[in-house]
Amino acid sequence: MMNLQTLEYFVTVVKEKSITRAAEKLYISQPALTKQIKRLEELLGFPVFNRYSQGVTLTIKGERFFNDIEPTIHQLRFDIAKHITDQNIKIGSDPFLAMYYYPDYFDNTEQLNIQITKVTDDTIDLIPLMKSGEIDAAIIQDYPHQNGLISTWLFDDEFYAAVPEKYESAKNQSISITECLKYTQLLPFIDSPLYSRIKVLIENHVEKPPEIIEMPYHSLIGFVAQGAGISYLPSMVVQKINYKGVKFIPIEESPIKRKMYLYALNKNTFHLLKKVFEKQYNDSFLV
Repeated sequence: MMNLQTLEYFVTVVKEKSITRAAEKLYISQPALTKQIKRLEELLGFPVFNRYSQGVTLTIKGERFFNDIEPTIHQLRFDIAKHITDQNIKIGSDPFLAMYYYPDYFDNTEQLNIQITKVTDDTIDLIPLMKSGEIDAAIIQDYPHQNGLISTWLFDDEFYAAVPEKYESAKNQSISITECLKYTQLLPFIDSPLYSRIKVLIENHVEKPPEIIEMPYHSLIGFVAQGAGISYLPSMVVQKINYKGVKFIPIEESPIKRKMYLYALNKNTFHLLKKVFEKQYNDSFLV
């Protein structure tokens, strides 16, 4: 029996001209996709592809079949998308994403009701919440894959040094990590990713470890302004705030970065959110 998914697989292979590339785009294994195409050919009673080492091309009968079904598949996609209204998507987040990233995207979604329902200091803690169905999606830091979930790289985020303006180093246009580590370090709690990264940098760059003061994320910038020490904030935050008494300075050689990956529990949610983020990103270049 032929189903819509099999036809979608067929159309994707036609457009990619490669079973390997189509499998990657569909997030399934190449053997699984090959099996689906063979099943389609068995149902039709003729081969739909000529197979070569470089890829595939349609047979004459395969091309006729594609030309007949492709407009119908396109219309079905349109009709399904038209009826995906008022869809609720529950998102997990860390504090920075919740305050400085997601609002730029979710305020402009007309068909989707996207809500941040869980906030954790470490995004890795959101993965079990997705697997249990408590949330539908999240952006996860520095963790590209997890069995049972769909994911893709979304963006890189570089950290800046947050330096009290009264410090001599605040006069510089850039600052080395060694210079940063001469001062008291104001960091989120010990189990946070940022704390772990700074600890590694301390071990690799200085002989005498600086004092570390732990506090919640939302307290960091206030303590920097009071001159209690240096902290670090991602570019998504630095681009949005101007805090009296604090200078945000690029760190030489960018030793603190994080790679952010979009995760979702199912393909539908994944593709909907990917379109939201990609559209906003592309629109930013048109302004």
